[in-house]
Amino acid sequence: MNNNVAIGVLAYNEELHIKEVISELSSLNTKIFVIDDKSNDNTLKILKEIKDEFNLHIIENKKNKGAGSSTLKILEEAKANGFKYLLKVDGDNQFKVSDVSKMLELLSTEKYDFVKSNRFWEGGLEGKIPSNRYIGNLLATMLLQFISGTNKLFDPLNGLFGVDVKILEIINKKLYPKRYGYPFYFSTLSAVSFFNIFQINNTVVYGNQKSDLSSFKMLFTLIRLTKHFLSLKIKNKILVGKYQRSAFLDSFFILFFVLSFITFVRFVLIFTEIQFLNSSFIGSWALILLVISIFTVFIFVESFKEEKAIRSQYIQNEE
Repeated sequence: MNNNVAIGVLAYNEELHIKEVISELSSLNTKIFVIDDKSNDNTLKILKEIKDEFNLHIIENKKNKGAGSSTLKILEEAKANGFKYLLKVDGDNQFKVSDVSKMLELLSTEKYDFVKSNRFWEGGLEGKIPSNRYIGNLLATMLLQFISGTNKLFDPLNGLFGVDVKILEIINKKLYPKRYGYPFYFSTLSAVSFFNIFQINNTVVYGNQKSDLSSFKMLFTLIRLTKHFLSLKIKNKILVGKYQRSAFLDSFFILFFVLSFITFVRFVLIFTEIQFLNSSFIGSWALILLVISIFTVFIFVESFKEEKAIRSQYIQNEE
């Protein structure tokens, strides 16, 4: 029995899959925590029937709280029971036990604070991924790479990941996503907090699983979290002498990005006001916008170089 890593399974209306998922995971010989998020089918009944057979630790939400809240709750439960890591799995049978086993082995070495997975490689998809999930992951990946300054991390909305329970000490519960976007939160927080990260290539199976993902809510959540993590990243780097130059470049970039945006909006407003339409006036504003934009891009490139050098020390990918 692995005494350092617990497996946490999220289950909501998974009566068709949950027994098979638990049965496969039990072969890994580690403690399994499973949380029922107030299912309205037979999921909880099935869990109680197999509880003793697989030595399950069942957590029951009194009302439906969402995947993000359930993950946080099961993480807290794992910590309270003395585990160093939680390996979080969904109960919808989309993940392969071989990938879970691979992550379990990595966490057991205690070399990594966060082990995540990436489905976007040659063998990463079985079945057809819904278009809203694909677009959402594309956007989330670009935002993660923009924030963390690395092109080594992908697929931050992948729900298969393992994390050191110490992350509970730095989670901002006011901003933490209760439903959508919580894997992005864990990935980005780990990256900007100098966690040692390992990314594996996993396979996700798409079949008859249903999704209640709201594209609009996801977009809003990602934008809100991007603002938060940019600020947190700068604060974290200011505290470390060798990263303070990078923090300065980040701050400078944000300043000029905002200035570029304001200048652009002003230029558009002037251009649409008939009374100001003379070539010299518009030309002057266009030149100002061009200069500020060029400088903003230059600062971003320099900032990204610094950030990439920092993150490369903490991130490893499966070959």
